[in-house]
Amino acid sequence: MSAAGPVVAAGPVETPPRGFVPADGLAEILAGVLAGVELGAWDRRVAAWLAGLDACTVLTIASWIARSRAAGTAR
Repeated sequence: MSAAGPVVAAGPVETPPRGFVPADGLAEILAGVLAGVELGAWDRRVAAWLAGLDACTVLTIASWIARSRAAGTAR
């Protein structure tokens, strides 16, 4: 985490991300990495469920999404 808030890792995650992030913050992080992706009702329901998990899990999943999107555009 930084002073500005949680950081989504740009590379492989070697240790669990630390710190507390409230569920609304986690929801914003997920929304950010999913920006531009068309979501259906079930997608949104699962994203809301994910946002209720612990920060280290959500930040790791968000990192996977962000890195996979970056890898896709790099090809």
